[in-house]
Amino acid sequence: MKKIAKKIVHKGMSGTKRVVSRSDRLKRVIKGAVLPYIGVSSATPAYTAWVQENYPDGIEVVKLHEADKALAYRPLISVLIPTYNTDLEFLDDCIRSVQAQVYDNWELCIVDDASPNEEVREAVKRYAKVDPRIKYKFLKENQHIANATNSAAKLASGEFLALFDHDDLLWPNALHEVVKALNNDKKIDFIYTDEDKITENRHEHLSPFFKPDANPDFLHSVNYVTHFSVIRKTLYEKIGGERPEYNGAQDWDLILRIFRATKNIHHIPKMLYSWRIHSESTAKSTDVKPYVVEAQKKAIEDDLLQKGRPDAIVAQDEKHPGYWKVTYPVQDDPLVSIVIPSKNQYKILKRCIDSIYEKTSYKNFEIVLVDTGSDDPKVLNWYKKLQQEHDNFVLLSWPEKPFSYAKSCNEGARVAKGDILIMLNNDTEVLNSDWLELLAGDAQREEIGAVGCLLFYPDGRRIQHAGVGVGLGGVAANSFQMMMLEQPMSQTQHLYINTKHNMTAVTAACLAIRRSVYEEVGGFDEEFRITYNDVDLCLRLHEKGYLNLYTPHVRLLHHESISLGTPDEVKRRDTTEMKEAVELFKQRWQKYIDHDPALNPNLSKDNAFYEPK
Repeated sequence: MKKIAKKIVHKGMSGTKRVVSRSDRLKRVIKGAVLPYIGVSSATPAYTAWVQENYPDGIEVVKLHEADKALAYRPLISVLIPTYNTDLEFLDDCIRSVQAQVYDNWELCIVDDASPNEEVREAVKRYAKVDPRIKYKFLKENQHIANATNSAAKLASGEFLALFDHDDLLWPNALHEVVKALNNDKKIDFIYTDEDKITENRHEHLSPFFKPDANPDFLHSVNYVTHFSVIRKTLYEKIGGERPEYNGAQDWDLILRIFRATKNIHHIPKMLYSWRIHSESTAKSTDVKPYVVEAQKKAIEDDLLQKGRPDAIVAQDEKHPGYWKVTYPVQDDPLVSIVIPSKNQYKILKRCIDSIYEKTSYKNFEIVLVDTGSDDPKVLNWYKKLQQEHDNFVLLSWPEKPFSYAKSCNEGARVAKGDILIMLNNDTEVLNSDWLELLAGDAQREEIGAVGCLLFYPDGRRIQHAGVGVGLGGVAANSFQMMMLEQPMSQTQHLYINTKHNMTAVTAACLAIRRSVYEEVGGFDEEFRITYNDVDLCLRLHEKGYLNLYTPHVRLLHHESISLGTPDEVKRRDTTEMKEAVELFKQRWQKYIDHDPALNPNLSKDNAFYEPK
């Protein structure tokens, strides 16, 4: 390596390229050093093994051909490829990956956007000469990617259009899986799949993204859909195709409009597309093409405008510039009621209450303290002091044995006067001053049910909650519990932890909900005395058509389960009542344990880390 380094120093840029190209070891070292800094994880042995297990080999392809023959409905799929100065080797890989498809009723529509390199057009003509399924058009002037894609769509004869970048790869079963889904449901208008990335070496797979089902708030944080996307041609034409004023984010803008135009959206939870990373690719970094950032913001703002929320504030995430943060301002200054069940535990409760009064910037709130039987004089005297100092501190005496979080919250909600309810554990601490307006702003949205946040253990580093995964651990569990924000992460982990998106459930350790919605579903089910009452509530909201939401932009510390009692009490609860709660939860919600729409089925349920099975 020292000898190679000396050669690089003395040979300049062109010499450096030759040196690097001749050393596979140096390539690996450079990739390992650079990829983490551009937001792409390097290839891991675990994912390499996963690809080897799941990529269709020769035998699997034969089986797929047999299954493919059984498909009764066989629509023509038009695969659209705009080209511009494409690397000829990448273009060859791209086209051959379409020709290698198990499903054969396809056509390839290639539009070259006036590439300066004439060899690109010559290559396209060679492919079309030997394969009649390939159509092409050469634009005389560069019209950029949106217009080039629209030109390809005009060439198309298919019932469905598939968007395909000129340097990427389809897995052999991609179109087969698409048509298989259409055979199961002919009403589908739009399909998307999971994806990973490849380097210049098409065999090097990395950075898998195992996606959720349709997730509107995720789509405002990042274009989580991207590839592989297949759209009904009549819908593409109805919404006006791709818009050139959004070049750089033209696909994101298109997908946002698709989500507005139809509910018939289907996610295929299979890895079917590989996005190539190279020096000119947006798969590498938006920094390569700065205009992309402005186009992305414009697309999100237009979607919010069309949805009647022009007041929503769209900004790049300060810590993660590739992600976007949409803030919904609180409307009409509603009273927010913070409901906190508690008994004794002066030190713990005081830390919670003090953090609310000291750090909360939103002023129109009340604290409804549901005291479930305190007998500590220090606590009782402190209550009197709080009532004297704060006219928005409401003390509700609600002694009960045994303690029931569900009953206490329901009673607190009954007494509370606010239009927005915040259910809060007494062992939490507020970290950011705008927590209340962020929670209330999202909770006010008519499509939203419950809103949850990012909770940390007391060290402020380890995650305690980033949404609830139904089915994790066999029932339900907090996502990413015990992970740390600064640790190395997969793309899937990083996206789920650091973006606002819809989750099927969130914890009630800190949960915001409109009073009207809470009452509509009957509040917490008191059959779940201590555990799973929050997940049950969220699933009932989901069944009613509401979207539940996780936001990483609200952060609290959570000294988890301190309020539940002594270790012996917790142990007894875990061995008796816990079993009963688990059985009841399974009876009600087995379908979500089997498939949580926010949790990709390729991810292991043995832990909370969203790792491939």
